Amino acid sequence: MKEKKVLYSLAVLLIGLALMLGSLLRAAEQANATPKVPAGNLAENDRAITANAQKMIEEGRQVFRFDTFGSEAFWGDTLQLHKAIAGQKNGGIGEGVSPKTALSVGLKVDADA
Repeated sequence: MKEKKVLYSLAVLLIGLALMLGSLLRAAEQANATPKVPAGNLAENDRAITANAQKMIEEGRQVFRFDTFGSEAFWGDTLQLHKAIAGQKNGGIGEGVSPKTALSVGLKVDADA
């Protein structure tokens, strides 16, 4: 009698787990399914999105490379950091920084200078 209850409980548990697993798999498939969009609109939208993304990337590159966000006046005019980096041999002050050290701390180094 006790064995039947254990087997019955085990069977119910396995069926419940199988149903839960099936439900989770079905939900995952639905989440990964692509929505159906008319083909004509999809290509036009994709072109617009791609063009906008490329424009934003180019603008970001310009900002990253050339904008100083006002810090140039502080680092250059107030602290005169460029003179400390250049060193006394190159018209600056102090010992200066070697190109290897400058690169290791993330500074840009002009190979022609």
